Amino acid sequence: GVGSHISTAIHQLQSGRASREEVLHTLRDSLDQLKLSIDAMHLPPGDINALLANIRYRLEPRFLACGITLQWDVDLLEPIARVDAHAMRQLQFMLFEALSNVLQHAQASSLSMTAHPVGPQGLGARVQIIDNGRGYDVAQPRRNGLLSMQQRATALGMVLRLDSAPGWTVVEITIN
Repeated sequence: GVGSHISTAIHQLQSGRASREEVLHTLRDSLDQLKLSIDAMHLPPGDINALLANIRYRLEPRFLACGITLQWDVDLLEPIARVDAHAMRQLQFMLFEALSNVLQHAQASSLSMTAHPVGPQGLGARVQIIDNGRGYDVAQPRRNGLLSMQQRATALGMVLRLDSAPGWTVVEITIN
């Protein structure tokens, strides 16, 4: 969350090992997390479309500034009753982590965000973040951000799928 990002920025500055760009990235993440936290207070529970719209509104300028084109393919989703305010916030954290990884590590030029209904009567959702970056080795142990995403998904009864190879990465969250 915001506190851990700010603590990281302080540590980066104190250690003297982080570049100016790395510290700026961490501080921008902190500010975006804070703005998204405030936005989340006003989101109707279960409204995945509103959550994704807020994320797009807050983060699209950063992607464009980094030369990353955002492609948006989000269907109108029915509110998901079991996704309460807490689950909405946790989902927001997972999506932010995935998007932050694209900005920080992927070296991508294109990012696609999709969301489509799944399950009986379309009362669930599948959200995908797909980038055309350098990819990563999925066989390597997961680091803090990816571990946190997996723990959040598991705790909420959501399914997180990560797949990657040179030239692409897919982060998929399924909410049933």
